[in-house]
Formats: sequence, C-alpha cells, structure tokens
Amino acid sequence: MEQTEHDRGRLWLNRLMIAVGLLMIFYHMLAVWKPLFDAILHQNIHLGFAFVMLFLFAARESKGLMRVLLLIGLIIGLVVVTYIHIEKDRLDMWAGFPEPPDIVIGLILVALVTYLTWKSWGAVFPILVGIGVLYALFGHLLGGALGHPKFDFKMVLSSLGIGFSGTYGMMLNASANLIFLFIIFGSMFEVVGIGRFFIEIGNFLGKHLRGGAAQTAVFSSSFVGMCTGAAAANVALTGAYTIPLMKKVGFKPEHAGAIEAMASTGGQLTPPVMGVAIFLMASFLGKTYAELMATALIPAVLYYLCAMFGVILIASRIGVPMLTEKINRTQLINGAPLFIIPMSLITYFLLAHYTPAFAAMVAIASLLVIALLRKETRPPLGELLKGLTSGVVMACTIAMACAMIGMLTSMLTLTGAGPKLAGVIEVLSGGNLLMALVFTAMLAILLGCAMPTPVAYVITALVVAPGLERMGMNMMTAHFFVFYYAILSAVTPPVAGASMVGSQIAGTSYMKTAWESLKLATPFFLLPFYIVYHPVMLSQAQPFGNAVLALVSLAISATAAMVFCQRYLFADTSLVEHIGYLITCIFSLAYAFYDSYVSLVISIVLFTVLVVYQWKKRRVASALPEPAPM
Repeated sequence: MEQTEHDRGRLWLNRLMIAVGLLMIFYHMLAVWKPLFDAILHQNIHLGFAFVMLFLFAARESKGLMRVLLLIGLIIGLVVVTYIHIEKDRLDMWAGFPEPPDIVIGLILVALVTYLTWKSWGAVFPILVGIGVLYALFGHLLGGALGHPKFDFKMVLSSLGIGFSGTYGMMLNASANLIFLFIIFGSMFEVVGIGRFFIEIGNFLGKHLRGGAAQTAVFSSSFVGMCTGAAAANVALTGAYTIPLMKKVGFKPEHAGAIEAMASTGGQLTPPVMGVAIFLMASFLGKTYAELMATALIPAVLYYLCAMFGVILIASRIGVPMLTEKINRTQLINGAPLFIIPMSLITYFLLAHYTPAFAAMVAIASLLVIALLRKETRPPLGELLKGLTSGVVMACTIAMACAMIGMLTSMLTLTGAGPKLAGVIEVLSGGNLLMALVFTAMLAILLGCAMPTPVAYVITALVVAPGLERMGMNMMTAHFFVFYYAILSAVTPPVAGASMVGSQIAGTSYMKTAWESLKLATPFFLLPFYIVYHPVMLSQAQPFGNAVLALVSLAISATAAMVFCQRYLFADTSLVEHIGYLITCIFSLAYAFYDSYVSLVISIVLFTVLVVYQWKKRRVASALPEPAPM
C-alpha cells in the first residue's frame, strides 16, 4: 500500500513537472517576442521556475518525510521570488540597506540557491562561495595585501542577491536569455532521434577512413555535443551507440571509451552552438555570439582533425578494418532535414545579428514542425513531453549554477579578491607571460576537474583574465585561452569526467581510459598557446607570411605530438624515433613562442626525415613475406 502511494505521488509530481516545464518554455518564448518585464523581474521569474522544477524533480525522486520537506522548500521558493517581485522597486532603491524582512528573505534566497546548486553539481562550488562570503565578512582582520575594508553584514547579504547583485545580474541574465532555449533545442534533438542520422553519416565516413566505427563516434558526438554542451552527458547519450560498435570491430575497451570522451568534449567548442560557456563569454566580452562563433572555427576544425588522425593511428596500429556495413539510406533521408534546416536557421539568424534566443526559438519551432510532418520522425507525445521536461530540468540546474556564479563574482568584486589572485599569478610568473599562461592553464584544468566547464571557465576568467590583459594580452584571446583549458579538463586525469563515463560504458579501467583520452587530446593542449602568439588561430588579422608559418608550425607540432603519444605513424616507432618526434614538437613550439626561424627550420627538417624514414619502414615491412601458419 505504501509503495502504491509512493508511485501515485510520483505520477502526480511527474505530471506537474511536465505542466510547469511547458509553461516555462512558453514563457521564455513569449519573452523573446515581447518582453513582459524588465531584466531583473525576468531573471526573478526564471529563477522562480528553476526553484519549482528542481524541487519537483528532487521530490519525485524522494519519498516520505524528505518528499514533504522538498515540497515545503518549493513553497518557500515561490514565496521568496514573489516577495522580490512585489518589492522590487523598494529593494532596488535601498540596495545595501535591507530591512529585517528583507534580511530574512535574502538569507532564504542564498540558502535555496546554495542547496539546489549543491544537489545538482556537488559541494565544491558552494564551498568556494562560502569561502568568499567568509572572506568578505572577516577579511578586514587579515590586514596587509590580503585585507580589505570592513563590510557590514547587510552589505554582504545585499551583494549576494537581495540587493540585485550576486544572484541577479549578468550570469542569471545569460541563463534566462541565452542558455535556456538552446538547452531545450538540444533536448529536442534527442527526442526526434537525430543520433541515428549521425550514426549513418559516421558509417559513411567509416567506409573511406581507417577506424570507421570510431570515426562514427567522432562525427556524431561532435554535433550532438555542441547542443548538449555537457561532455559527460554527451558520452552517456552517444556512447551507448558508439562504444559497443567500436569494441565490436576490434578497438580495445579503453580506446573506445577514450575516443568517445574526446569527441564528446569537443562538441563544446564546435560552432554554431558551442554549448553553454560560450554564451557566458559573450556576456563577459560584450561581443555578439556570431563574432565568437566565427572566431572559434579554426580551433574546432583542428580539434576534430586531431581526433580523426588519432583514430586512424590507433586503428592502423591495432589492425582495425574499414567499415563494410551497408548504409541505411532511409535514416539519412529522414534525418537530414531534422539537422540541416534547424542548424542552418540558427547559423543564419546569428550571423544576421538576431539574438541567440530568437535563433534558438526559430530552430526549436522548425525542428518540431519538420519532425511532426513525417510519420518516420514523429515522436510519440509521451516521449516528446519527457524529453522537453528533461531539457527544462537540465536548463534549471544551469540556472542555479549561474546564480551561484553570480554570488562568487559579487564577492570577488566586493572584496577585490580577483585582482589580488591575479596578482599572485603575476608574482609567481615573475612577469613572464609564458609562465603566467602555464599557471593559468593549470588553474583552469584544476577547477574543471571539480566542476562543470562553464563554472570552471567563469571562475578562471574572472580571476586570471584581467591579469593577462595587464601583461599585454588581448582580452578575447585571454578568455578563449581559459575556455579551451576548462573544456580539456573533461579528459584530463585524475578526474576526467567524460572519460569516467566512457570507461563505465566500455566496461574497462577508468585510469586506462583517461590516459588514452589524454593522449588523443594532447595536440589540442598546444593550441591555446598558439592563439596567444598568433592571432590567425582565432581568425584575426596577422601578416600573411607569419600566418602561414604559424599554421605550418602548428601542423608539425600537433602531428609530432600525436605520433609521440601513439608511438605509431606508418609503423611502430623505435625509441630513437619516439624521442625524435618529441624534439620536433619542442622546436616547432619554440618558433610559436619566440618567432625563432632557426627552430622552425630544424623542426621541418627533423619532421621530414622522421616521416620519410617511417614511410620506408612501412614499405619494407609490407614487402616481407607473411610467416607461415603453425
């Protein structure tokens, strides 16, 4: 009887989630056409929807007293956003000086955001915000360079949210106006079964490229990943298809998991959508999304060239055959309009300087219409509602993270901690830009190991980017440098979240998978340094000759790094060759950092000699007679 009551309650909560989710989608689409409220009230309504959805989701997965407490939390959340909505003008006028009822509401607001962020993303980020709050309250006791003026408790609380900074501001605005509808678009992609289309495209490529099953993973995961914007989630989604397929044709489990992890990670840097963090970057830099999309094109192409090249080397080394499976043309014909038309509309509207929210809304509508027109692509109503609800829940978890990021940003601004931390990196680097970049890369990867890419990017950018700009770096370049390393944390041990999921699906050792994914991604670790010293990598102006030499240097260093990691090009590399490729990579990088033409010439000569030797080695090996069977 108790179980029946539990199931009945779960059913009603699920229905309520669907209703609230559809209402949230309708409200945000309506707000694109005709804004109903000012920016702060719009953010407040967005936050209110997020409170309701996340408490309903948590209550649906709970039972007994815990379910009751979560539903009480939902009601309290509604009270908080309603109070803020009604008292908005007064709270704004008296920001920094909250009255007793405001203090209570402010404390509850902070508590709710902290709890839901912890429940959705883990404890690391709330702990960071907690440290920031403690520093704001007691940092004046430290004195010296680390100290700051004394701040009243009311001022700190006001900065956390009730005074319309912290929780409310640029970050929550990005969630409400940029991120939400793109997450819904990504969930729609999943509902209409676009993955089957990508699998068939990958199969087609696999007939012409070595390691065909893995090329399927590279292609499909890149396009799905740009819409989901979450590497680990994308591995779970596409890896269910691609990893068993790779294992079936002869890839080792750790290779299958690693290839999927790397491919899914790259979706976050692939135009035209590029996941979530790029929206935050647009807000930081005051750039249009179209500008950032064009800027990121060359790095995205390089990433997937590296992925495809790595797959070819692995497949050649272990003898994986080309794909011979028949292409399902029906899946291609059915899936092509579902992908091509919405993505073309997104690209067009972004390049035409429409808002990202408008582009996403048009794409969602077009995708839904195209899917419903044909029986083969028409999703069952239940699947459609379930997919949309899942997308709303994901978007609401991101909204909580954005609200929490706003709190940390506010504490860094209030106390001046950001510039102080940037100063520490400047001191450690001794004013040397290259050393500062190394420390920045380490910080971005370290933070990315503990939290989602958008959060890791924002924190590192807030702390470090101003210091890099003071050292002479372009601000956009500084943000992209941080952005790429935050993304790469998904395949960097010891955490490597994408590799962790991939290893679970592949049924193999996590550390083996993480190590293989790191080797596959190693060439791309070099690119962020190139974008600092050679603007052409971000599609920016550079003298033609220098741009060509920079691209040559990058091609040599990336290829040499991949061959060094995989210990194979046309044949297995000997120890001398192995070291030779490492030296080649180092000399090529020396040109990138110091414009040393001597280093570039040495790298070209070494690279040519090593490649020719490998080619001859392959020809000799293929000319030898096969051993007689025992």
